[in-house]
Amino acid sequence: MTDSPMHYLERYKPIVGDWEAFATAVTQPLPTTIWANPLKTTLEELEALLAQSGISLEPVGWYPGAYYFPADVKTGLRWEYLAGLYHVQEEVSLIPVTLMDLQPGERVLDMCAAPGNKTVQISVALQNRGTVVANDRNAGRMRASRQVFDRLGIVNVTALTYDAVNLPSEIGQFDKVLADVPCTCEGTCRKEPYVLRRASARNARKMARVQRAILRKAVQLCRAGGRIVYATCTFTPEENEMVLDSILREYAGEIRLRPAAVPHFTTSPGITHWDGRDLNPDLVHALRVWPHQNDTGGFFVAVLEKLPQSLTPSPPHPLAGEVYAGKVQRQPWVDLLMDRHGFPPELFAEFELLRWGKRGVWFVNADHQPPLKPQPDSVGMMLLRPSARFPKMSTAAAMFFGPYATRNFMEVTVGQLTAYLARQPFAAAPEQTAHCPGTGFIIIRCRGVNVGMALYRRETGEVESLYPKGWARKVEV
Repeated sequence: MTDSPMHYLERYKPIVGDWEAFATAVTQPLPTTIWANPLKTTLEELEALLAQSGISLEPVGWYPGAYYFPADVKTGLRWEYLAGLYHVQEEVSLIPVTLMDLQPGERVLDMCAAPGNKTVQISVALQNRGTVVANDRNAGRMRASRQVFDRLGIVNVTALTYDAVNLPSEIGQFDKVLADVPCTCEGTCRKEPYVLRRASARNARKMARVQRAILRKAVQLCRAGGRIVYATCTFTPEENEMVLDSILREYAGEIRLRPAAVPHFTTSPGITHWDGRDLNPDLVHALRVWPHQNDTGGFFVAVLEKLPQSLTPSPPHPLAGEVYAGKVQRQPWVDLLMDRHGFPPELFAEFELLRWGKRGVWFVNADHQPPLKPQPDSVGMMLLRPSARFPKMSTAAAMFFGPYATRNFMEVTVGQLTAYLARQPFAAAPEQTAHCPGTGFIIIRCRGVNVGMALYRRETGEVESLYPKGWARKVEV
């Protein structure tokens, strides 16, 4: 490794195009981008809500529903963010999922899912139906990912904590596989400059061994005729084109590179020559994104198709009866919630209910196909904990089903909401209690948006926040 990070980056001069523009771009702050969550809001509703706080959004031209967020506003400290109305995601990382060609009802694997950004993109594209299996070997990062799933209202995800390289065949076959692999992260240098201080060709070659193993497993788990998207956030050919070159040779005649393009977004083709070595000429179909091209981070994406006549055996689909061994009867849980909140009976018809030991009752979309092995950490979303004397919905379930409640909900002011999200009690005005006939659990709404559960005490008019400790924060309004 050299003393100067920029001196190290000079190895890319032959392939970067405009070196001066590149060298300037990597030293500049990275714009913040968000996307509106169509499971909870519309573009017009989100724009109007944020406009009430003086926040004006600039659309990202190539990605419908994405916006540039003002640099002086903290995206994660807005109540609209905590309510799951929008998600924060770097612009360039939106690309891989757009190239997956996702179709309704498909079974999709995100091999290295944490922190969950692309997983929720996939889930939203599938309209919260079908099957998404989100895996990552890092248990802490997957716990954080499950919080993202809950906040955004995702119910079609099975979460696993497993080494992607060793995923067993019992996990089943997938129509689409995303291999957004661990890498040296050079492309994130605009927001994390320290990554260049540890950059070296040696580290890239070391990382490439893991990347080849993950991509090999992706080929094995993808059904014949399916699609694999390989992605990194690094510049190094050792982790990008050279990994693909190796796998293309290993699976010659079984996979091929498909041309990849992002309309209205500037990219460069993959390279076919590096370090004195000629690579597969089809690598021109891959995409490179340099920071100066669109004022983004750096990225690499390639789309692989597993040919229908592939000789690599496809793992079997899971057997639904075995998958839902933990399925429970809807009573008394559904009856309890319908009685408390006035939910219509048909609301729960499209979901399966599962029991996870003492952890609670969970619900998942009925067409979901989780794996037989390895053992999931979660399937769908927690509905409630049955061990309590008076079971209450989870925060995520309250946000999900809240729009259909006809009683025991309360519309609060933004000031009251600020207290609620900081886990502080507040007093309810008499006119706010029209739908709360007595003491007990209620759903909290603000401006028509459901944000969680609280305990209302009729005798004092006090509302106790039951917002999760791990989610609580002082928001900006």
